[in-house]
Amino acid sequence: MFQRLWSWTLYLFGLTLQALWDCEYDDKVAAGNLNKTQYSGKWYFIMMAADSDASLIKFRPMDSNVFQLTPMEDQQKLLLRGEIRLSQSMKCLSRQWIYHINNKTQEMILEGRPYLKTEIFVKEDDDYIVLLESQDKGSEHFRRLMLYGRSPTLSDFSRLKFEHRANCLNLTAILVLEQAQEPCEIS
Repeated sequence: MFQRLWSWTLYLFGLTLQALWDCEYDDKVAAGNLNKTQYSGKWYFIMMAADSDASLIKFRPMDSNVFQLTPMEDQQKLLLRGEIRLSQSMKCLSRQWIYHINNKTQEMILEGRPYLKTEIFVKEDDDYIVLLESQDKGSEHFRRLMLYGRSPTLSDFSRLKFEHRANCLNLTAILVLEQAQEPCEIS
């Protein structure tokens, strides 16, 4: 009972804060300045916001995700490997992506998807990282904000902060992964 009351109090406090927060964020990191060692390792995909429900369709069948971020020998590349647990079958799918980092631009470019830009937002010593994917050329047009954490759990306050940022960017469709099952193993 106390925990539920505390959760509601925190939620209401967060709503009040959200109304007072402005939309100025100072945590954008230029892709070339990302500390690859600090942000290497295991990350859990927790939630996302998008400009439309259609931008979330391919993510809805997911129950949980875990990713391994690894710098590559080529200093201008990062390898992201993922294990994706599907909600309906509970099977795990393995995927990998290579991001190219150009020190002259603010964002990373996904190999094979030259129009997909990924901006990075992170606070020093934070256990969360936020990525803003956008594509305004090619066959798809979208904007998605994605939250990753060192842990698969998320505090109410961290969720409110993420939702506020999404609201500031006019990203109104929200998806929180169900995480009904443990994330798949990744090495």
